Amino acid sequence: MAGDLAPEPAQALLQVLLKNVYRAFDFRAEEDVYDKLAISVSGDLLTDIYLQNRRSFAIERAGGAQAKIRSVEIEHAVAERLDDRPLAYAIKAEWSAQGSVGHWGQVHTRRNRYDTTVTVEAVDGAWKIVDLEVLEEQRIDPTAGSGNTAVALTGEGAQAR
Repeated sequence: MAGDLAPEPAQALLQVLLKNVYRAFDFRAEEDVYDKLAISVSGDLLTDIYLQNRRSFAIERAGGAQAKIRSVEIEHAVAERLDDRPLAYAIKAEWSAQGSVGHWGQVHTRRNRYDTTVTVEAVDGAWKIVDLEVLEEQRIDPTAGSGNTAVALTGEGAQAR
């Protein structure tokens, strides 16, 4: 049974896992993407993320937008141990991802902020993301000062599972 997970270690754990997830999309060979995702994601969520990426890649090959995440920043993370799963935590987290989106010969810098609940669990001796609920997603102008207001892109209950 796992003990409590303080905010700093929860933040560090989530930072590593999310960085690995985004890094997996830097690969183009299907087996490489899947293998890299499997390092940090497990269960049905692994299949869902992988298939979603394949659909995005097909759109990209057809001339659609291409995205590359450059950085992930965990702004806040609080973990709560799940009583029904002794080696799992629900981490309520706010984080942002910054990268570039290219289409039609132009490249734009984008920064999105996420309010999420990420469930992590020890699977075969390694921490993995097993569920992800996106509560809110906002696009933030990466060039604006700290007083900038974000624009909501998705609303309540958006889920990646």
